Amino acid sequence: MKNSFLKNGFYNTAGGIIRIGLAILTIPLLIRLIGVEEYGLWTLASSVIAIVGLAEAGLATATTVFVSQDLGKEDSDGLSQTLTVTVGAMLILATIAAFALWFGAEGIVSIFTKLDNTQQLTGVKALQIGGLVLWSRLLQQVLVGVEQAYQRYGLMNLLNTIQSALITLGMLVIAYRGGRTIALMQWQAVAAVAVLLSHAWVVQSLLKTVNLHLAWSKDKGLAVGRYSVMIWLSSLGSALFARGDRIIVGSLLGTQSLGVYAAITDITTQINVLSSLPVQPLVPAVSHLIQNLNNEQTKQNIKQAIQLNGLVALGLGGILITLSPLICSLIFTNVIDIKYIFLFCISTVIYSLYSLNAVGYYILLGIGAANICAIVVAASGFLSLIMIALGAYNFGLIGAICGNFPYLLTNLLLLMGVKHFCIPQNTLIKWLKFPLLFFCIVVCLHYFILYSNVLRLGSAILQSCILLIWFTANNKGFFAKKLLNFK
Repeated sequence: MKNSFLKNGFYNTAGGIIRIGLAILTIPLLIRLIGVEEYGLWTLASSVIAIVGLAEAGLATATTVFVSQDLGKEDSDGLSQTLTVTVGAMLILATIAAFALWFGAEGIVSIFTKLDNTQQLTGVKALQIGGLVLWSRLLQQVLVGVEQAYQRYGLMNLLNTIQSALITLGMLVIAYRGGRTIALMQWQAVAAVAVLLSHAWVVQSLLKTVNLHLAWSKDKGLAVGRYSVMIWLSSLGSALFARGDRIIVGSLLGTQSLGVYAAITDITTQINVLSSLPVQPLVPAVSHLIQNLNNEQTKQNIKQAIQLNGLVALGLGGILITLSPLICSLIFTNVIDIKYIFLFCISTVIYSLYSLNAVGYYILLGIGAANICAIVVAASGFLSLIMIALGAYNFGLIGAICGNFPYLLTNLLLLMGVKHFCIPQNTLIKWLKFPLLFFCIVVCLHYFILYSNVLRLGSAILQSCILLIWFTANNKGFFAKKLLNFK
């Protein structure tokens, strides 16, 4: 079980790194091919689809949990009931969401008064096509839930990575040939349907030995519903924060500013994604750890997870700030724009610091405290959206970027999580003191380093070495132990 857990974490991390790399690569290339304003329109359409995609309602995670339970009990009738509930419910929700986008596209686009007539017509058509994209993606999530229950993380990540590669390559080819938002969305629809069919084939092969049949159970339906709602609420705040900000910025500032905002935050948000991936296999099953609160090995495992999360979040943040002139010149133009660099650095600081909440988030979910996660994340997300709106309205793009600061409140999750393991706050601060101070130094020194790409690349490499030495010194034997467990 332990080996499988570490391998699954490795698959998640490896696949995630590749997909993040593809996403980061796509942003500057797409902007250069279609322009910042058209990229802003594309981002607006994609964000609306993502917001409507909240109709998923936690069913994907519920599928994984309940299918796993049925497999553990070798209960084919229970498995039939679970899949009847989850697949049936998702089919209904996906269809409603797709029709809502098709028939409501014109009303949704009319909200964005900064769009001209041509952009509004383009937005309506893109959202209508996006209905098929959304329908396919929602059904795909349930199938992925089944694959996770069968512990097929390697195959699942392979399919997801192929999907990302196909979408990226197709979008770049289409943009190079003169295609714009509508053509890009059409390609998304084709790719989404193709990947849905591939996941359906995988799930069918997994279930071919099971005597499946339609079976409705009121008790199973209620159990799945309660669990789905709990998970949905815990992820609602982060989902709204991740996409709702783009809706607000696009509505208040127009597609030109949204293109800049999205390009910056699409890169800096990868700090959170990447820093959370290695934490998942490092934190043991919390249900087991909670019985050994005063065990030194338990605290050591928590320490390793927190410091590894801090290493990636703050280390990657420092590197992005150091290389910000180079990154901004690649994204926007060949000329360094001081304003864009400043905005990029502010966004990087925010996303680096709030990414420290990952371990606390996983701990609280593991002990069944999803309600606490829901309250903290939702409150932080809604407060951030309010500040983004106020900042954008009063101060423009810089106000919108700074409006993300309230999401730092999600670090309360880390304080609440370690509290369950009798770890005092001063110990937590001690564990993260060095990377936090080092990050502050990097931010301050950024403004004194000459705009020499060679010098900045050298500085980024030096930062990585210093943080790796710090982590290794504080967690002796960590890498050897993990490599032995992985074999």
